[in-house]
Amino acid sequence: MKTNETSYFIRNWNNNVVDWTEALLNYNTSYNNNSLVKSNDNGFFVSHEAHKIDKVSEVLKNNNFNVAHLYFNIITKAKTFGQHSDTMDVWFWQCQGVTHWTIDEKDTVILNPGDLIYVPAGVNHAVKPLTPRVGISMSKENLI
Repeated sequence: MKTNETSYFIRNWNNNVVDWTEALLNYNTSYNNNSLVKSNDNGFFVSHEAHKIDKVSEVLKNNNFNVAHLYFNIITKAKTFGQHSDTMDVWFWQCQGVTHWTIDEKDTVILNPGDLIYVPAGVNHAVKPLTPRVGISMSKENLI
């Protein structure tokens, strides 16, 4: 189903989702290995090492993606990146919880576990966690 002329989402794209234990272990390992991780004081975390999760590695291989980042919120009021656009095409796989996506400040999509959304480079979007959540962003280019 389309969200606008270029973005789209797919319900139940892949239900073999990353679970909370896999996400937390990935973040912990990345942090302990001094790999690139991000966090804020409000419960929002990012690991640039999601490709090391077995389920993610398989998805990357099967879809010709090159990189994957892990995103998770442990509370819903955690500040995320707000409205922004990326410099590359991004596919986002919702693994745990529920998120509300706003595309180009007008179209909205609610993602549940197993859903996928595609957002082309340069398209403004914002993600709001409606519950604690885990998701994987993937790209065919290197993410910054």
